[in-house]
Amino acid sequence: TPAATSSLLLNLEGVFTAVIAWVVFRENVDLQIFLGMVAIVAGGVALSWQPGAAGLSAGALLVVAACVTWAIDNNLTRKVSTNDAMVIACLKGLVAGSVNLGIALFMGAHLPGVGKMAAAMLTGFAGYGVSLVLFVVALRNLGTARTGAYFSVAPVFGVALS
Repeated sequence: TPAATSSLLLNLEGVFTAVIAWVVFRENVDLQIFLGMVAIVAGGVALSWQPGAAGLSAGALLVVAACVTWAIDNNLTRKVSTNDAMVIACLKGLVAGSVNLGIALFMGAHLPGVGKMAAAMLTGFAGYGVSLVLFVVALRNLGTARTGAYFSVAPVFGVALS
């Protein structure tokens, strides 16, 4: 299905992150990480392969483009990861949240009630904020390619917990 293909394509973020880290920023290429990236690509191809289908849809190409931009962001965040991880996460969250809110309002969306807004903010704090702080700390201590690889297995844990 298109939704399954898109979710599988999201794993390309970790692959693109590692490739940019290796090629552009000359991070060390570790055989385990390299094989992990090959496994991610092979698994995505195997699970989304549809015999007779002609290429990727426009939506799938947009998902791939988003993964490339996130990979660039991951590598640039590594460059500032020695700074306070919480400040970095707050700034990224404020910018991303403001842009997304602006786009939604521009497209005609309306603000929800206070209860729903508080629930959304709490979910964003736990699911995006805390995760991003941990991601920045991991970038600082592990490097970009290894951090991207480790965070790429997060969906496996999400499936197992669900």
